[in-house]
Amino acid sequence: MIPRTIHYCWFGGSALPELAVRCLASWREQMPDWELKRWDESNFDVQSVPYTREAYRLGQYAYVSDYARLWVLYHHGGIYLDTDVELLRPLDDLAAQGAFMGQEQPERHDNNSLHCAMGLGMGCEAGHPFIGRMLEHYRTLHFVSRTGQQGDTIVDITRQLLTDETAEPLDNGALRCAGFTIYPWQYLCPLNYFTGQLDVRPETHAIHHYAASWVDNRERESLLHKLRRRLHGAWVRWG
Repeated sequence: MIPRTIHYCWFGGSALPELAVRCLASWREQMPDWELKRWDESNFDVQSVPYTREAYRLGQYAYVSDYARLWVLYHHGGIYLDTDVELLRPLDDLAAQGAFMGQEQPERHDNNSLHCAMGLGMGCEAGHPFIGRMLEHYRTLHFVSRTGQQGDTIVDITRQLLTDETAEPLDNGALRCAGFTIYPWQYLCPLNYFTGQLDVRPETHAIHHYAASWVDNRERESLLHKLRRRLHGAWVRWG
């Protein structure tokens, strides 16, 4: 059984932005019986592996969270959410089915590869073998290579490691793969990153609002400008 704890990461010491405050409020509203656990410099060792040490030194805190979330879930179990995820309904029904994660929408609809994004919402028991495999992979990585290039994102890494696993289709459009139920975008990611189109369905549990803390300021402003034009009324619960 997945422990009834929702984990989130917030490194760097700055105050939570308004969006994060509102998202966390939605977690408390939708899942009042679950504990919320914050992970930051006070309880996670950012120096523990080269990847997090280098990302932290460069102020790339979202990438520190990429490893930290894996470490937290492997050692403690529970559900991890990024701080820009708004819950529309509880995740208890997903957690009751065992380990789960979600997919985001691809840029092209003819792209049939997996697009798992763990920050959308991911839950498992402690010691999950696939999470352990991802941790081992991260321990071999550097945030920036010797040539000065940034490495693959966690979405890329997850996709690469899942290619070695058998995926079994389920009736609800989900897949069973690597010990996880992988839900299609309609469940945890109805907001399209590339178009800004919001498509909430009856099965939608959450919206990832794409605060985009992993991109530089210029790229983030371009993304946010596009989303602002398209997202009038997209904040479903607060309006």
